[in-house]
Amino acid sequence: MIRRTLTALVVGLCLGLASAGLFVTNAAAAPRPSFVVIQTDDQPLNEFDRSFRDLYDRWIPIMPNTMRLVRGHGISFSHYMTPFPLCAPSRASLLSGRYAQNHEVIRIGGPRGSWPAFQSGAIENENLAVWLQRSGYRTMHFGKFMNNYGGKDDPPETIVPPGWDRWVSDATDNSTRDFYGYRQNIDGTITPPLGWRYYDLQSGRDPEGCPELGLDQCHYHTDSMSVQAEAAIREAGAQPFYLQVDYHTPHGDMRPPIGPEPAPRHYDTALRTPGPRPVGFNEKDMSDKPSFLRGGAVPPLNQVEINQIDTEYRKSVEALRSVDDGVGGIIRALRETGRLANTYVIFTSDNGYFNGQHRISRGKLLPYQPAIRVPFVMRGPGIRPHTVSGEPMANQDIAPTILSLAGARAGLSMDGRSMAPFWRDPTRRSRRPILLSSYQQATRLIPGDYPDEPVVVAGKGAHVSVKSPDQNYVGIRLGPYKYVQYESGDEELYVLPDDAAELHNKASNPRYAKIRAYLRTQLKNLRGCKAASCRAPAPRWPKPPGR
Repeated sequence: MIRRTLTALVVGLCLGLASAGLFVTNAAAAPRPSFVVIQTDDQPLNEFDRSFRDLYDRWIPIMPNTMRLVRGHGISFSHYMTPFPLCAPSRASLLSGRYAQNHEVIRIGGPRGSWPAFQSGAIENENLAVWLQRSGYRTMHFGKFMNNYGGKDDPPETIVPPGWDRWVSDATDNSTRDFYGYRQNIDGTITPPLGWRYYDLQSGRDPEGCPELGLDQCHYHTDSMSVQAEAAIREAGAQPFYLQVDYHTPHGDMRPPIGPEPAPRHYDTALRTPGPRPVGFNEKDMSDKPSFLRGGAVPPLNQVEINQIDTEYRKSVEALRSVDDGVGGIIRALRETGRLANTYVIFTSDNGYFNGQHRISRGKLLPYQPAIRVPFVMRGPGIRPHTVSGEPMANQDIAPTILSLAGARAGLSMDGRSMAPFWRDPTRRSRRPILLSSYQQATRLIPGDYPDEPVVVAGKGAHVSVKSPDQNYVGIRLGPYKYVQYESGDEELYVLPDDAAELHNKASNPRYAKIRAYLRTQLKNLRGCKAASCRAPAPRWPKPPGR
């Protein structure tokens, strides 16, 4: 009895001290983690975890530092995706934890696109950077932010968005596609053009010895972002930080040849690399595809287009090598400052890219796997090395994940959820659906959207196999299935474990009628979702025929 009384007194005293903030547990004493988010632009999976053939006929990993130092020390979400495969909507989802229908940045131009839409919406003053800054984090950004942040070449944008303590961003729209000659907004001050914009094969590129020669002589955009990010880590002090590095590699350059501009040290190193020939390349039978892709609307790729695909792929591989150098430098800076063990590092991309699949030679936007599937690897405290999760995840899940790990609170509702339970138990699976969408024109597909504008159905012909055509659609990724409805009335249904290349559309197959009806119902519930309703588990799905 005496022992019980003493125990109760001790417990009560501890609880009282804890509530007063005077009793510190080991968990409370642990320093808050820092975060580094590294995001590329237009990087599909086949430009991430593959190898290229160098000039000596050796097969070399495209991104060895990222594979070894991030994926090898953490988790890969093998079914991660960007549900709205376009730069600005995707980037807004990362920062807000919301689908595009709820953050309302849905284009790369116009009042509802990019920087103007970001400024006019609630997420300008309520986003991941703002929330972390309020919580005591030092927030730092380097690289691309939004399309149309600044004029085409003038005027440059002088505004620093709310939430950022350190701000280094491309100050004009064309700067997001210039590897030299770009202008930067550095904490509100605009730089002159950095480097020679009109470089060619003979002159204007960085000299030999860069980037070690320093920013006065070395201006290649990717290296500049890496060098400045590394310096920010070394100068951060003891305060926990959030650092986001937005490379615009491997997005195409403003100058020929087609594709991005590699760093001089990597130029032409992939010349012997065969062009990509993924399953579905130059798809032979397009009869099951939507009307805007079939019936001769998109002819087979010709040799000129195939040569362009191969050139762009090689240039992308070469350009990504400098991104990988930057990843290595960032990890080195974290290690040398003693911060690596308590820092979460994420590597991902804003959307994928077509390399000839479904006869589409360039672009993104459509809901096929090459456009929406991108890399996602993450390391940090509590994540076991070489972990792989097959749970479908998306970029609206990044903000909730970081906030939960930081112990910070959001100022707006979010549609995503934390990824942490799925690296603690990689076998864990849920029935959370993911909404896919793209709408560049007025649409009835999103409830309540464009209430005062007429509906305009996108053109049905892609005309040439140059890029993916703009189409309004909504879709759902759930269990083994992907189902898509287009404004035109076309539908697609794929069983992804059996048909990862999406060559066999089952939407009109009567054997899949029950599955299609199930997915239609779930999509109807999802396409107007907000906050918790976006995360609600779906009922169990029907099995594919014959299972």
